[in-house]
Amino acid sequence: MVRHIVMFRLAADSDRARLAKEFKEAIEKLPAVLPTLDAVAVGINDGPAAGNWDIVLTADCADYAALEAYSAAPEHLACVAIIKPALEGRVCVDYTVD
Repeated sequence: MVRHIVMFRLAADSDRARLAKEFKEAIEKLPAVLPTLDAVAVGINDGPAAGNWDIVLTADCADYAALEAYSAAPEHLACVAIIKPALEGRVCVDYTVD
């Protein structure tokens, strides 16, 4: 299994709370429609520390081919479009889970 972890930072002048909530709701519907996505979870930062990232996504796929299919799926790209105009940063780690 491949675990895909992504953190997103949204622009300070954007409606971060609304965008994060819309993104979370949209992404969490994807396992029901994308057979290449086994599981997904989205967390929205509510910690008080300055400089924290806004959103973290954890997705599990069977292998790297499944991850690539998920990443390229129109349903996934529609979710990304929710936050893309406000996106200031993205960091990602993909690793194989034993």
